[in-house]
Amino acid sequence: MTDEDRREQAPTAIPTPVDAPAAPASDEPPAVEPETVTEPEAVTERETVPPRSGDLPPSPADLPVDHDDREHVVGLLQEAVSRGLIDTLEFDRRSGLATTARTRRELNGLVVDLPLEHPDRARARTAAESRPSRSGAATTPPDETRAAYAAGDTSGTVALHARLASVKRSGTWAVPRRLEIDGWLGSAELDLTEAVIDHEVVEIDVDMTLGSVELRLPPTASASLDAVSATAGSVEDKRRDGRANGRPHVVVTGRVAFGSVEVKGPKWWKG
Repeated sequence: MTDEDRREQAPTAIPTPVDAPAAPASDEPPAVEPETVTEPEAVTERETVPPRSGDLPPSPADLPVDHDDREHVVGLLQEAVSRGLIDTLEFDRRSGLATTARTRRELNGLVVDLPLEHPDRARARTAAESRPSRSGAATTPPDETRAAYAAGDTSGTVALHARLASVKRSGTWAVPRRLEIDGWLGSAELDLTEAVIDHEVVEIDVDMTLGSVELRLPPTASASLDAVSATAGSVEDKRRDGRANGRPHVVVTGRVAFGSVEVKGPKWWKG
C-alpha cells in the first residue's frame, strides 16, 4: 500500500470520535449533575417535611398553673373541710400538693372526687334562679320564702328593708343565696365573718337612697362591686388584702344615691 492510500484511509478511521458529541440526545444527565443537585435536594426535603401526626398541641390539662390557681384549689379544699367531706389530715396532704402543683392536671386531681360546684356554674345558676323579686315576679310568695328560710333553706331570696331604720346581721347567721337590701334614710350592716354560708357565690342587690350599706367579709372571701352604680355616692372595697377569687365570692349589684356601699374585712382588721 502506498503512502497516498494510507492518507486516504486515515480520515475514515477518525469520524466516529469526532461525531460522538451528538450522543447527548439521550436522557442521561451530565456527569457533573449529581454533584450539584445532591446536597440542595436533601436540604429542601428537610425543610418541607410535613409535621408528624403525633406533633399535637399540649392538652389543656397539661398547661402550667400560677399562684392564683393554686390558691383557688386550696380554697375549695377549705370548703370541703367545712362541709365534712375530708378531714384536716387529708386537707393538709392535699393542700401541700396544691402548693407545689405545676399543671392543671395535678390540681384537678386534688378535687375531682369532691362534690364542689365550679364558681362559674354557681354564678350562672344563681342569676337564673333568683332574679328579681323586686320586679314583682317572685318565684315563691314572701310568706313561703320566710318559712323556708326559717326552716334552714338558704337557696332562695331574702329581702331586708332599711327605710328610716337600721338593719344588722352578725354572729352565726345563715346567709341566703341572694339578699335584697331596700333602704331610704337608713343603713344596713351585714357581718359575714362568722356566718354560715352554704354557697360559693352570694348575690347582694342594693337599692339605697340617702343611706349606707356596710359588708364585712371573712378573710378568705372575695367581692365584686362592678355592677353597682352610684349617684352622688361612693362604692368602695376598703380591704387591703382583698382576694380576686376567694370563697365565698360576694357579688354586689344595684344602685346607691346620696349614700355609700363599703366592703370591709373582719372587725379585728383595720380597713
